Amino acid sequence: MNKSMAKAGAAAAAALLATGAFAEECRLESPAHRVTVVELYTSEGCSSCPPADRWLSTLPGQGVLPDNAILLAYHVDYWNQLGWPDRFSRPQYSERQRALAARSGAGFVYTPQFTLDGRDFRVGRSTEKLRARLAEINRQPQKADIRADIRRSDKELQVRGSATLTNSTQGSRAQVWVAVYENGLSSQVRAGENSGERLNHDFVVRDLAGPFGLGAAGRVNFDHLVKVGPDWNLDRVGIAVFAEDSATGEVLGAAARPSSCGS
Repeated sequence: MNKSMAKAGAAAAAALLATGAFAEECRLESPAHRVTVVELYTSEGCSSCPPADRWLSTLPGQGVLPDNAILLAYHVDYWNQLGWPDRFSRPQYSERQRALAARSGAGFVYTPQFTLDGRDFRVGRSTEKLRARLAEINRQPQKADIRADIRRSDKELQVRGSATLTNSTQGSRAQVWVAVYENGLSSQVRAGENSGERLNHDFVVRDLAGPFGLGAAGRVNFDHLVKVGPDWNLDRVGIAVFAEDSATGEVLGAAARPSSCGS
């Protein structure tokens, strides 16, 4: 985000606050233990992706909750030219996956791909193995304290907060991301590998802001204003904020609200 965009966003947020346009407010805070992120890279144009999407949707019912892991699904755009343009896809998400592949030394990207704590996670979609790994991570103290206030109106969401490292020696590599995701989405696919199928999705990333660098001081303030899309259902929208080590992908701290100030 460049300086002019940041100033424009801050000015718009200030104007909304002055007029009392935000109808609801709430707060998120990271717990004392380390919470990580499970990411899925997927596409509606990929025939092997629907089973991965379904597995991701089952995880909350099997005890994978925001207190131990944040779930996010990024729809990549490199399948779009093969017959079906995924309306949830963005080049930004494909770039994030390529950066992950470059960091790990892989020479390619693929879907569906799960990552855990910034690393490739191939366990045959075993919830038991995932929960065992999460238990190990959750026993560690958080490495970044995250706090944010969320303000919601019918047209906009504002996420304003801070992230502070518990050990500032990682500050030069640490960065923060703000993800807005939505559950309960579906598409009737009419072309491509999944033609004729109705696909259901949860934890679909609708907006991703960052990286906000923590710098040598190990602290950053962030302020992100999101325009609500006309096809969003705010009662199904969640907010996630996480700090990661840009060199390793390790999640230093994370927090989420499954519903953006809703009931």
